[in-house]
Amino acid sequence: MITELDKQEFYKVQPITDQCRNLEVRAVVNGMNPGSVYVDHGTDVTAAMIWIQGQSGFHMVGDPKSESFLTHLETYMINEIEPRLKKLNIDAVEISVENDRWAETLQTIFKKRSLLNDNQYVFEMTDNEAKQSSNHMQNTMIHRIDRDLLESRGFENKSFLEQKIARFWESKEDFLQHGFGYIAEHNHNVISVCFSAFVDGHTHAVDIETLVEYRNKHVGTAVAEAYIEECKRKGVDPYWDCMPENVGSVRLAKKMGLSLSFDYRILWYNIT
Repeated sequence: MITELDKQEFYKVQPITDQCRNLEVRAVVNGMNPGSVYVDHGTDVTAAMIWIQGQSGFHMVGDPKSESFLTHLETYMINEIEPRLKKLNIDAVEISVENDRWAETLQTIFKKRSLLNDNQYVFEMTDNEAKQSSNHMQNTMIHRIDRDLLESRGFENKSFLEQKIARFWESKEDFLQHGFGYIAEHNHNVISVCFSAFVDGHTHAVDIETLVEYRNKHVGTAVAEAYIEECKRKGVDPYWDCMPENVGSVRLAKKMGLSLSFDYRILWYNIT
C-alpha cells in the first residue's frame, strides 16, 4: 500500500535515491530542500515517488515493477495527490523518470489519461574556464546575495527575489547556510537572479531567471558568470537543468563551460 513518509523517515529511501542522477531528488531526501516522499511499502521500500516542491513535480525511483504502484498509484493520485495540487493552483501532474522502464510503467498506470512526455537536459562542469562576456548592460550592478541584501529595503521588486528563494528553500536561513547566489540590479530593481536552488553535498543545482524586459541584454550572463566563478572558488560542482527547447538556457550553460551530462524524461497529464 502506498504510504507517505514523515521527514524523519526519508532515510528509508536513501539506498535507492543515492543512485539517482537527479540532484533534486537527493536534495529532498537528504532533507536539504522541501518535498515529500511516497513509498510502495512503509517498511520494505522497493520504489518511491518524490515530490520536489521547487519544481512542482514528482520523480520515480526504485523498482519500476513495484506491484503496489502498479495497482494503487492511479487511485492514490486521484484521491490524495490531485486535491493537494489543486489547492496549490497546479493543474497538471508532472512525473520525471531516468529510464524507459519507468516510462513504460507510467504509461501502463495512466493508460486512461492523455499522457504527454518530453526530455530534460542536465549540464555539468567539464571545462576549466567559462567564456567571459564584457558586454553587460550599462548601469547594471551585480551583488552577491547575503543577509544584508535579503533584509534591504532598497529594491522596488524585492518580492521577486524573496519568492524565488521561498520556492526552493524552507527559509532564507537555510539558503544562507547552504546556498549562495547573485543578482543583477538596475534602477533599484532586481532584474536577474542566479542561485543555488538544490544542494546535495558539493553539487548545487542552478536556478536562473531574468525579467522578460531585460532578456538578451547579457544580464543573465553576468549573474551566471559571478555564480560559476564562486563555484570554482568553493569547489562546488554546478548542475544546470533545463528543457532542450529553452535555447537561451542551453546556450548560456555552454557559455559557462558546462557540457551535456545526461537527459531524462518528463511525463505529465492535466488534472480534470
